[in-house]
Amino acid sequence: MLNLTSNLSTSDVMKSLDEDGFAVITNVISPEDAAEFAELTLRCPTRSPGARGWEAYVTLLNFDLRFASLTACSPVLKIVRQLLGGRTEAQANAFAWPVEDQIRLSNMDGLVAHPGSDPGVWHNDPPMGQLNPDRPLPKFPTTVNVMWLLTPFSRETGATRVLPGSHRFQRIPDPTTEDLDGQVTLTTPAGSLAIVPNTCWHAAGANQSSQQRVAVNCNYAPWWLGRITPDIYPVRPEVYQALPPQVQALTKHQLNWNTDFRGQLTEK
Repeated sequence: MLNLTSNLSTSDVMKSLDEDGFAVITNVISPEDAAEFAELTLRCPTRSPGARGWEAYVTLLNFDLRFASLTACSPVLKIVRQLLGGRTEAQANAFAWPVEDQIRLSNMDGLVAHPGSDPGVWHNDPPMGQLNPDRPLPKFPTTVNVMWLLTPFSRETGATRVLPGSHRFQRIPDPTTEDLDGQVTLTTPAGSLAIVPNTCWHAAGANQSSQQRVAVNCNYAPWWLGRITPDIYPVRPEVYQALPPQVQALTKHQLNWNTDFRGQLTEK
């Protein structure tokens, strides 16, 4: 069971998301729990390379069931449901999708910036960048990233950069790694939480320290959105059977994914 050391005020978080396009909650879990999850993440053998010095440690649920507690944190899911959920009551001209199936876990990956890593390119998370660029992007998010920040995040360690207010731009940023005017760096102690809907522009910083910067990212999507990139891998059937019921509800759709296409993986 995940022990939260900080109360997540839904109203304060939603206010930050509405005004700035993202939210940060510090000291959500203890430094000891954060260190344990960081160490566990780094032991995951299945990895997908990114920019120089950056890796995604994928299929974390398949690697260790202890990660399940991060996917189903009740205060976090309450916020995600407010951002992505649909109508809860039917009316004459519109049915309501079952509430228990409205939010799904798209993927859960470890995001690791090794010492000397390059800065990331500014972007919106999929599927925003894959939509027709001749049309404005939706005003509402279609996925939400919940980032568990397991090591200290600072400019030196390559903390995520975000641009407040960019959730109102309805377009993707130019593909640059340079700092943007008005950007904010998510500097937080280990054990903090960042919520970044895919309407918000963001980019990884360059890790100029001697320490690995580790986060676990839980990407949530509404029921109507399918598999969004080829490098998202489903939970294995035998792992699914061992998951708690609440996590099974978040991942059952993955059992039907077509795995004929996939991204580049390395195993260490």
